Amino acid sequence: MNNLRRLRFGRAARELRLGQRLRFYTKGTDESKKCAELQAKNMCAEKAEKAAQQAANAGAKGKNGEEDKVPKITLIEGEGVGCELIESLKSVFAAAKVRVEFESFTEITQPGTHKVSQEVLESLRRNTVGIKGPIKDPLWMKDLRKQFDLFAYTAVCRNMVGQDNPYGKLNCVIIRDMMEGEYSGIEHDVVPGVLQSIKISTAAGAKRIAKYVFDYANEFDRKKITVAHKANIMRMTDGNFLRHMRKEAVKHMPARMFEERYMDTACLNLIMRPEINDVLVSSSMYGDVLVMMASSITGSKAMCPGYGVSPHGRLYDTLNKPSEELAGKDKVNPTGMLFSGVLMLRRMKFFDEALSISCAIKSVYKETDLRTEDIGGTTKCSDFTKAVCEFIAKQ
Repeated sequence: MNNLRRLRFGRAARELRLGQRLRFYTKGTDESKKCAELQAKNMCAEKAEKAAQQAANAGAKGKNGEEDKVPKITLIEGEGVGCELIESLKSVFAAAKVRVEFESFTEITQPGTHKVSQEVLESLRRNTVGIKGPIKDPLWMKDLRKQFDLFAYTAVCRNMVGQDNPYGKLNCVIIRDMMEGEYSGIEHDVVPGVLQSIKISTAAGAKRIAKYVFDYANEFDRKKITVAHKANIMRMTDGNFLRHMRKEAVKHMPARMFEERYMDTACLNLIMRPEINDVLVSSSMYGDVLVMMASSITGSKAMCPGYGVSPHGRLYDTLNKPSEELAGKDKVNPTGMLFSGVLMLRRMKFFDEALSISCAIKSVYKETDLRTEDIGGTTKCSDFTKAVCEFIAKQ
């Protein structure tokens, strides 16, 4: 009997360990396996072509013979290199046969102002997803955040296999406030020669950020959340932010680890030990610094996708600046914009198309030496885009 119990216990323990191994994934391992599976299945083989032909013959109609509704995406071209980034995105979407419709906007301000046009706002609220190129007008961006209630920004920063860097492995998400803190934008003269900036921190704003951070970690199985702060100096404002992060963290332990770091320590760890970072969260200005540091570790800020978070939806973009000196020269790096498109497609539940594009981008870095100027190469944006499209076609 004891031997039978030991046998059963040993078998159960092995099954438990196996289940844990199968369930455990982090730092992109799961997606890498999916890329391999996608290549093995060769989705563009005869069976997939036949299914595509059947769909075309059906006239894209639903069960009742009515035309299926094509999802719409609000598209803001942006300025400078924005046109080239958007063209790259459209080409890759076409190669992956993504069935969406873009509502495109080039005029995005109300006449004679820096305010967002009502047409753009209505489109974003109606579609709930949008993607934009870089915008140089900070007043327009400030109004957009206010009108569309973009309270948080999420930047995904990870190294690409095949792209060397001197720092080490990085796969982290940085979430920062977009409405409060130093970026509230409240400044004034006190008396001649004395200027004042007001840092806003509210209980409601801190609660909302904290809830979003842990909801994100739960959804994407991120294990550790690190809050970067200077509550030792700014005891009231940063203290408020930190206090609400602590309150939310208690609800999710022990499934999620939570730690606090002074901002300077968080920066040091990001450079010296990038591999220990998982989710970094901070207020507006600190978070902006962390995003720039993390994106530089990946090789270029143009490598990282990101998006603004609103109760009304998501607005995707990349960390590229308008870089008007590069506009029209076919030199911009489209990697971050393409990955933003991948994140957007996942939210829209186009999982197969998102996986196809993601695997193709990674294949360009892993299997070729095609690199744009910002990461030490000479490849043109159009040639990089063409390579991604070719890898999609090979799948």
